[in-house]
Amino acid sequence: KIQACVRERVCSNSNQSSSKLEGLHKMDSDSKLLLKAAEDYFAVWNSKDLKKLENCFVAEKAVLRDWDISVEGTSKVVEANGNIFKAVPKIAIEVVKVHPCVCTCSASCEILVKLNNDKNEVLKVVDVIDFDKDYKIKALRAYKG
Repeated sequence: KIQACVRERVCSNSNQSSSKLEGLHKMDSDSKLLLKAAEDYFAVWNSKDLKKLENCFVAEKAVLRDWDISVEGTSKVVEANGNIFKAVPKIAIEVVKVHPCVCTCSASCEILVKLNNDKNEVLKVVDVIDFDKDYKIKALRAYKG
């Protein structure tokens, strides 16, 4: 459980000394769990297994928003992903970097979305993923660029 979401914690503070900022690079257990939850989600997404994908999200009210899609409700989120898999069957995500933030129970994820099409297109995307206390995804917002 993410205890850090309810206890006071500072993710970034411009008043911190450089030695304190260096200490932020050492991940605590909550950060590691958020990192693992994000990495596990992308592994499941790449498997294109919709049942496993559904299990990554909260039971009812998940939200997905990107530059083309805006849906609310876990079944609609899973359906939207299924439509992506049908439209772009060879699509795959490469995780570049995950930035967990325990103070918001979220992770900002730099990813490359490889369409694996004739043009060999790759989209640079940032996914912002909000988790609940059980590391289920409540909301995923994707930004291209």
